[in-house]
Amino acid sequence: MPRVSVLMTTYNGAGFIARSIDSVLAQTWQDFELLVVDDASTDATPDILHACRDPRLRIVRNAAFAAASGEFIAALDHDDLSHPERLHRQVTHLEANPNIVLLGTEVRLDSAGLQRHPDHPAASDPLALRWLLLTDNPLTWSSVMFRADAVRRLGTFLRPEFELADDFDFYHRLLTIGEISRLNDVLTTFRFHPASASSHNAARLDDNAARVLAAAYTPWLGADAANAALLAVPHWLNRRPPSDAATLDRLGGILQRLVAGFCAPGNPGSITPDRIAALAGDLWWRTVRGATRAGSPWLLGHRRAYGALESGVRPSPRDIFVSAAVGLARACIARR
Repeated sequence: MPRVSVLMTTYNGAGFIARSIDSVLAQTWQDFELLVVDDASTDATPDILHACRDPRLRIVRNAAFAAASGEFIAALDHDDLSHPERLHRQVTHLEANPNIVLLGTEVRLDSAGLQRHPDHPAASDPLALRWLLLTDNPLTWSSVMFRADAVRRLGTFLRPEFELADDFDFYHRLLTIGEISRLNDVLTTFRFHPASASSHNAARLDDNAARVLAAAYTPWLGADAANAALLAVPHWLNRRPPSDAATLDRLGGILQRLVAGFCAPGNPGSITPDRIAALAGDLWWRTVRGATRAGSPWLLGHRRAYGALESGVRPSPRDIFVSAAVGLARACIARR
């Protein structure tokens, strides 16, 4: 029985899937099976799959997790790439850290050959990720490996009612039984392209992500949780700058309440509240900076409206000056 099952789903992936499969077959860790679910592709995808003679590749009709026999499950979308050391590094880390139920890697983003790093915070330890998942999705699905036993304990793998945000929902549910971590090394390439499912269904993705966050916020925000989540998704997960003082102030109030709840006695953040304050302060400054640079320089002063957040991070004078200058220039252009 292979130690690792790599799960890949595809629909009309002929332009990408061959390289994705090759990236799995080229792994330095060779004790794996590759399960591919073809969702009735109408292009050359079936021909590409059937042309692969490697016995480790199996084409399954549905429910790939049910067909998986590995102790560890690695995810990979049909348009992404696993670097050669990926499986070996993840298996080694999970074997050494039994409290970790899911492990991601750092990724490189590739858009038509242009490569860049993601803009999520660099913090990758379990406490940081537990906090970051309240305001972001710092994990790329194609980079994660998780324990098959953890899914059995949950009882359900990916829930269809959270389609497109089902990975985000999965991470939050896993936090009820163990910890999540991320390797800092780039071991996955995420190939972004206009045909990706998330590009065509952004509204549904956002709605389902907001439902996940609303459930996570409820213990601390109560009846305000759903509305708070509807603000968090566009402005924090999607990096859309707030354009007015009222929205910025609401985000500051939400963030301050989340910090208080997360750091309350008995919760994970109560162990290192200064660390959480720094992570929250960084998010607050990025929110204010985004609003300022988008053409609202007068919003720069709002960073001091929430003392606990403002004290968590000290932006450099240069960053403050450049943000104000960029915002002023854009405001002037908009008035013309």
